[in-house]
Amino acid sequence: MAQRIAQTDEWVRLMARLEDEMPRVVDDFMAQFAERGLYAPEAVSEEDLRETAGDTLRMLVARLAGRKPTEADAVLAASLGVRRARQGVPLDALLEAVRLDFRVLWRWMQRIGGEQRVLIEGVEWVLSAVEEYVDEVQQSFLRETAALQRDARLATERHLSRLFSGDAPGETALQAIAAGLRVAVDDRFDLVAVRTSSLDEVQRALDAQLATGELFGHMHRDAYCVFWPSGSVGAAEALRAVPGVRVTGLAGLAAVASGAEAALAMLAVEQLPQRLVGLDEAWPAVAAARLEELLPGFAAARLDPLAELTDYQRAAVLRTVRTFLDTGSVQRTATAAFCHRNTVLNRLAAFHERTGLDVTVPVEAALAHVLLSSRAVPATAPTG
Repeated sequence: MAQRIAQTDEWVRLMARLEDEMPRVVDDFMAQFAERGLYAPEAVSEEDLRETAGDTLRMLVARLAGRKPTEADAVLAASLGVRRARQGVPLDALLEAVRLDFRVLWRWMQRIGGEQRVLIEGVEWVLSAVEEYVDEVQQSFLRETAALQRDARLATERHLSRLFSGDAPGETALQAIAAGLRVAVDDRFDLVAVRTSSLDEVQRALDAQLATGELFGHMHRDAYCVFWPSGSVGAAEALRAVPGVRVTGLAGLAAVASGAEAALAMLAVEQLPQRLVGLDEAWPAVAAARLEELLPGFAAARLDPLAELTDYQRAAVLRTVRTFLDTGSVQRTATAAFCHRNTVLNRLAAFHERTGLDVTVPVEAALAHVLLSSRAVPATAPTG
């Protein structure tokens, strides 16, 4: 490795100016990369490329400036090598892309520094820093490639990464992904998304099915997604007690990624039951969260008058209304609540009086269902 350049005032100023220009440096890299066409478009999304370019170029400038690497910088090469291996990027294309960093950085250093002597003194150090990073990426890529070859389950990750990349894969890419996963492009699929906090539990429960390819599991942003062809045993039964969202009947392999996006959006709703739920059960909480985004305070304004009741009365009214919404029957609600039909009617009337919602009217019942799934429901004491 070349000797580090002395951190003179000139060099420090040059690195600071380079950091100030970083958005334009990244734009330049993206333009140069696009001209070379190093990666298949469906293998790596433009968002991934731009984010990685920004992280890499900023990290290299920080190294050149002599700063101690951050925790994120320290794992950048390893994570890039692993990710590109799983995405099926050829090693020579990956290394050429990383070496493009040197050409772009050097061009910008010349543009900013002009004929400064510090450029002549620093060229070897810049090239050495880039090559050191290239070597780190290459070693990570080779280790991950070897692991993928040893474990058939991990080999499917490349296809899953392409499927979930963020850019809708074309027909040719879909056919290749389907062939790699041994499914039909036009199959229907079911999907479950769980929070990463449940990852270990889910992988233990599904280990055998994931290993044989009956199920496919993939980390997608802040969730772990499992999907399988509809009609097979699947994962829903094994995961019924795990907090998560189930989406069924996705029409074709291309719909799996969009189904995952929908599941992630539902998974972000705080008021969901703490177990596996489908859209038929999750929709009120999802609708309540969206309503609060659009009309902040709307739910609270409708439900706050319930605070006029005592804790006991409020708990009884809410329990009765929820049971009626679930059953649609006064008699079944009375049976469930161990009370007379008239008591049920009185509690429904108390709810109507304070919220303006008559839950015996379907359209008003739908709104009540949504409001009672929101965070605005007044607190209640146990009814015993």
